[in-house]
Amino acid sequence: MIKKISSIICVFFVFSFVYAAEQKQRTEIVGDKMIVKDKGQIAYFKGHASVKRGNYNITSNEMTYYRLTDDVDAKGNVKFLVNNDDGSVIKANASNAKYNTKLLNGKMWGDNPVVEYHVQNSTETIFLYMDALYLNDNFESVKAVDNVRIISSSGTITSDNAILKKADNSLYMEKDKNKPQVNVWQEDKQAEFKADEISLLYNEKTVRMNKNVEGKIIFESLDNLEVKQ
Repeated sequence: MIKKISSIICVFFVFSFVYAAEQKQRTEIVGDKMIVKDKGQIAYFKGHASVKRGNYNITSNEMTYYRLTDDVDAKGNVKFLVNNDDGSVIKANASNAKYNTKLLNGKMWGDNPVVEYHVQNSTETIFLYMDALYLNDNFESVKAVDNVRIISSSGTITSDNAILKKADNSLYMEKDKNKPQVNVWQEDKQAEFKADEISLLYNEKTVRMNKNVEGKIIFESLDNLEVKQ
């Protein structure tokens, strides 16, 4: 029995060393319990499971790692944390996730997933809710699908889908079945707009609408209203 356990530990240690060398960046996968099968090709982690590589960290109740494909299946209280070099922080929560540690892409779903995005050089935090989330290049871009809601300190946006791009701090939505809708409020006024395409630019604090735009602005008070032609 002792000999068998030692063999498993040895296989896993070699696997970890070779894998890190191939990727030129160390990947750590840990958990309270570990079971290795198929000669080290599949590893199961249960209890405080975690995978770390570079600036990202994924935690969950349990994980399965497939060495041949570099895939990680995470289940139960999945949390994804990315600390970007520019100072922005991305957090994502869901009940399930599938992530490829080599291609740096994956999917999160279950229990109304949410992305919490702390924007670069800003106190603004954006909350993005959806039914499923697809991520590419380690959160360089994120696609949210179905029942999408974007909530910030100044308003909300609802859409069938949304694409978040970290490079230019933009969020793009387009009509699938329903037009994206923006609801914003500021001091004594609020606005509601719909369009086939809506872009939210965080750096410029601008909302751009394109194609079949419709909307309204409601003023609670007309005391300071100035109209120019």
